[in-house]
Amino acid sequence: MPTPNFRRALFVRLDRIGDLVLTLPTDSSLSLLSVDWWIPKGLSFVTEHAQPVRSAREFPRSIGFFEALRLAREVRKKSYDLAVIFHAPWWVSFVLWLARVPVRIGVRSQWHSFLFLNRGVRQKRSRAECSELEYNYRLIEDGLALRRGTLLRQTLRLRAKSGRPGLAPSVEYYVVHPGMSGSALNWPIEKWGEFINRLDRQVVITGTHTDASILNDLQPLVLDKALWLNSKLSGSDLIDLLAHARAVIAPSTGVLHLAASTGVPTLGVFSNVLVQRAVRWGPQGDRVAVVEAPSDCPSDDCMSRISVDEVLAKLAEIVR
Repeated sequence: MPTPNFRRALFVRLDRIGDLVLTLPTDSSLSLLSVDWWIPKGLSFVTEHAQPVRSAREFPRSIGFFEALRLAREVRKKSYDLAVIFHAPWWVSFVLWLARVPVRIGVRSQWHSFLFLNRGVRQKRSRAECSELEYNYRLIEDGLALRRGTLLRQTLRLRAKSGRPGLAPSVEYYVVHPGMSGSALNWPIEKWGEFINRLDRQVVITGTHTDASILNDLQPLVLDKALWLNSKLSGSDLIDLLAHARAVIAPSTGVLHLAASTGVPTLGVFSNVLVQRAVRWGPQGDRVAVVEAPSDCPSDDCMSRISVDEVLAKLAEIVR
């Protein structure tokens, strides 16, 4: 089935890093003259490292009414013939409706999707039947009434721009990012500590200020071989660090998806809770693997059932 012939499109994803990484590849699936992206504040480093580089504009979660009116006039001048809203607050669909973008695709769930979208698509992502990346491709296909699988599936490619920040060129290292936002269950701190101490190379630990409580508890458990770069890296530096690592290990968090997109061996540690499982949120790429809690244990105890030996064995498989 041939794909529709659109010329200019606007794609919108205004939530978190991992979600953006799992959405950006979809812009290559249609024969478009140009695609512009609206992305969250602070995430332009992702689109700037992408291959190819994406044209992106950052937005906050909320804007004022008169700002929305001005933005609608700007959008109308762009003459977009297609807009796809993967995730955004209500004002985005309102702006695109005001701007009279001819085809406005998005998930039909909240009230504004019924009012302002003309190609609303029903999706039950909470069922976790496939990856977030696949859900995004299906959103476009269903919105355009295309047969499933019509669009070529791709993963994002991120490229390093410079060397490894804070490390000599000859040093081989693992990156461990043990923190997360709390959107999923994490591996216990004691397990992270034992795992890091048993790695056979230099370990670089990354994180942000939101990971402070986890990292503070972890620090006394880790031997001197760890280099702590938490809250010391820009987004661009982080991608450079990940791209040159021997491997990257993390729970279900955005850094996991950044790492997978650089092509470095990437290992994720996941819970067995349906909406958190790797089938939906696992890293996408050529050199990725996951360890998931057993399906038959209660969720409040499931992460402690993942052994350090199991994670080390899986890591050995992907760094051969």
